[in-house]
Amino acid sequence: MSNAQKAATAGDAQFSLHGEPKEVPFLQQEANQVLDYAKQDAAIEEKEFVVFKLVDNTKQGGVHIDGVDDAMNPETGKVERMRLLAGISSIWLRDQKDVTPDYVKANQRSLHFPRGARILRISKDDNALDFAQRCRHNIGNPKRKSGSKFEFYEYNPKKQQEAALALEMLEIEQAIVASKVEETPMRKHAIFLGINPFDDLGIPKTPDGIRREYIIAAKRNPKRFKDTLNSKEVEIAYLIRKAITDSLIDLGGHGGQVTWAAGGRITQVPLGRNTQEYLIELAMNTTSAEGRQFLEQLQKIIT
Repeated sequence: MSNAQKAATAGDAQFSLHGEPKEVPFLQQEANQVLDYAKQDAAIEEKEFVVFKLVDNTKQGGVHIDGVDDAMNPETGKVERMRLLAGISSIWLRDQKDVTPDYVKANQRSLHFPRGARILRISKDDNALDFAQRCRHNIGNPKRKSGSKFEFYEYNPKKQQEAALALEMLEIEQAIVASKVEETPMRKHAIFLGINPFDDLGIPKTPDGIRREYIIAAKRNPKRFKDTLNSKEVEIAYLIRKAITDSLIDLGGHGGQVTWAAGGRITQVPLGRNTQEYLIELAMNTTSAEGRQFLEQLQKIIT
């Protein structure tokens, strides 16, 4: 387990052991720890090889990719034949004119992903690296020819670590934000995120009880939390849910018809669509006369 993963795991333990009052100080401390670990990782020298991984995680390795392919030659700007040979520095067929057929037969190479590993490590001074970066099987090659069943990609440890750090920092940041949101908007957003405002006995949860789940939700899906916090979609979803709960909207119409309980058609929900999701989309669609009318009426009856 990496240092960053340990920090995140420790955070979950703190949630369950200490509860709401200590969330903010702990999360700030955790953020500092993650940054320290990142600095330590950045100080580690890069290895002298490049790692490639198979895209299909169901393959257990044992994959051989032919050392002959056609690719764009950056020197000529044309698609040319590549051939990977042991003892020959250039991978381009045009540079291998003096190579005999017997030599080719004895020294033809392939890219080999060992069985059970799903990764291939190539030394930075090996011409196989140039071949792997340019061949059609590498999905990171923007000029590759498609159609490979053995696709792979170049694993960049620095980028992977940066992405992991960015995600962890986002999780911590949004958890801190969640700990500070006022109660009313927190309840609305929590319901939108799928948090049940009632416990197993049907008793309303306390603000602290909802807050704990709210913070955990922010850590588990920080992007969705951030994108929807204080959004119009959350407010509309709350109004619709309240209207349905208060029996102001009748969802039992024939053929997907949705009407106001006091009378009046709202819309017809297409077959197979979730009714509440469709009503949210309808109210969000301000370019539609039906949508604008629904939202105006909804805001009028929900005080």
